[in-house]
This record gives sequence, C-alpha cells and structure tokens, in this order.
Amino acid sequence: MTPSTSITTDGLPLPGTAFIDEDIYSKERRVLFNKKWISITVGQVVPEPGDVFPCTIAGLALLVVRDRDHSIHVYYNMCRHRGALLVDQACKTKSGLITCPYHAWSFKLNGDLFRAPYFFKDEENTQPDEVTRAGLGLIKLRSVVWRDIVFVDVNGKADDFENFIQPIDERLQDWSAAEIQSLASREYRINANWKLAAENFLDGYHLPKVHPQLGGGMAGALLAEDLVLSEEIFGFVMPGGYGPGTRRDEEETAVFKSLPAEKLLYIEVYCIFPNTLILVECDFQQVITLRPQGAGITHETFADYVPGQPSSEEEKMEMIAFSQGVNDQDETLLNRLQLSRSMDIADKTHMSSAWDQSPARFQQTWLRHMSKS
Repeated sequence: MTPSTSITTDGLPLPGTAFIDEDIYSKERRVLFNKKWISITVGQVVPEPGDVFPCTIAGLALLVVRDRDHSIHVYYNMCRHRGALLVDQACKTKSGLITCPYHAWSFKLNGDLFRAPYFFKDEENTQPDEVTRAGLGLIKLRSVVWRDIVFVDVNGKADDFENFIQPIDERLQDWSAAEIQSLASREYRINANWKLAAENFLDGYHLPKVHPQLGGGMAGALLAEDLVLSEEIFGFVMPGGYGPGTRRDEEETAVFKSLPAEKLLYIEVYCIFPNTLILVECDFQQVITLRPQGAGITHETFADYVPGQPSSEEEKMEMIAFSQGVNDQDETLLNRLQLSRSMDIADKTHMSSAWDQSPARFQQTWLRHMSKS
C-alpha cells in the first residue's frame, strides 16, 4: 500500500500503517527530512572545542563539531577518500583532528583536509597540493544554532531560517535565549515511530495520568489553550501552569528575568515541524529533537536548560533526575503505543475535539506535506 493511497485527509486519525510502513518512512525521508529545516541535536552535546557528536537521522550520517572558536559545524560523517564512517561515538578529538579509521586521512575541525598519508604513493611527495586539498575537505551542511538547537538544511534550499523561526522567536522573547544555561542532556532510543513521540509531546491530556508527579491534577490541563504561530509552528499554553500543588510551589529557583509577572505560571509547548519539540516555563527550557531511524525506531536528544544554575550540586541532580524521570515515563508509554497504534484496527480510534487539537494539527501538517509529492 503506497502513502498516496493509504492516507486520507478527511479529519480521521492517521491509519496504523502511517506508523509502521517503511515505504511511508522512505517518503518522509525525501519529503520532510531532505527539504526542510530539521533539528539534529543541541549544542550542549559538544560543549568544548574539539568535541564531536555523531548522529543519524532519516538515513543521513552526520557529525556535529565544536570548532576552536566555539562555533558549531555540521558535516556528513564520511571520509572524502572511500566514504568510510569517520566517528561512531561521541568523543573529543586528539590535536583537533578527525582521523579516518580506514586509511588515516585526517581533517581539521573546520572541515579542511589536513593529511592524507602517501597520497601519491611516494615517500618524498606524500601530500596533495593546496588546490587538491581544498577540494577534499569534509562536506558541510547549511546549519544554524537557535536557542542551542542545531538545525540543518540538507538540500540547501529551505526558506531563510530567520523567516522560518521568526514567529516562535518573537513569541519566546520573554524567555530570553541569552539567559539559558545548559543543565543536562541525554540520548534516548525509542522503539516507536517519530510521529507518535511528537504527538505525545503535544498532548496535554495525558499529563495528570502519566506524570502525576507534576502535580496539579487536571487543573492546568483544563485551562490549556491551543496556539498556532505559523503553518509549521504550533502547540499550546497552560496559563495556570500544571495547577496548585506542583513542585514549584515548594521550591524557589531562578526564573527568566525578562518574564513579566503575569506569565510566571505559563507553560508553553511547541512543535517546530517536523521534528523539533520545545517547552518553556518560568525557570526552565526543555528541548527534544527526534531523529527517525526507521518506521519503528526513533533516536532523540533530550536536553534541559535553566536561566540560572542550581544553588548546589544536589539540587542540580534532583532537577535532572526529575525531568529525565518524566521522559522515561513517556519512553515506556511510546514503546507500548507503537504496538497498538500501528495495528490496522487503530484506524478506528477517535480524536477528541476537546483535547486533541494540537496532535490533530500535527497530523494535518504531515498530511499536507506528504500529499504534495
């Protein structure tokens, strides 16, 4: 069954095949992940010059590199000689060089070819000239770092990033990007389709049941309001937070200094379509980047930020454990959801008009793009 015949736009939930069909995943790779701004990780995974983070997304093997001037570059994880994978796990480079494990060609952090042993098979003339060397550097992708999220444009033809991100950049001005500091990040392997992870993030209805430690019961969720910033940036806001009895009622943490008093309880949740998820609170920013590996496997970078460092190491570890504990609950949920939601009979599930506006909007955005090609 092909994507064009199996997917409808009649307002019903996506059929189960959308979450398990490898042909549909292949089309997503072409239509979504090769033509749009997509996130691949966050800057805090490469905190120091010389740090290298390899990742794969929708069939692409990439390298995220922190250069000596602290700038971030993204390259294809591929040696320019025979195409060998350069790095297979996060590391810090030795002497600022990325060396191929196949034939020992080495590259600088800025992507330039540094050395190709015995390039001419001549002991006296071992290295290529400057002109040859200039054409054999690592292949760089167009990339941008926004609020520490690393975005790439694979085919180099996506819209101007500033125009693309402007609606949410403007919306989050009160949660100033200049104030955020890295708290922690963690890599997850989710045994579920990437779309299920995105929909779950946009689902405020599940919070009291799946994450009771957030507190507040249904109070916060009942006040949630949908927000649409652009055709591809949407989510919801809970103006009263999670509700009374939450963890923040018992703790005093640094808050965003530019946040007005009337927004101190606000929790805002967004999807930057297709695969970037961001949440902000008065004292917190959370980011999830979804990297599909196939129809039923998703890698994600899960990262937390704060506007002021915790008062002690103990407090920091408690904040990290709390946040990652919430995501662990979602991981368990998603692993189970993949099995049930990908059945053919799942076509008969029912989207709630009272609660599911944001997940439905995600599905409709997906349908719109998939139906164009």
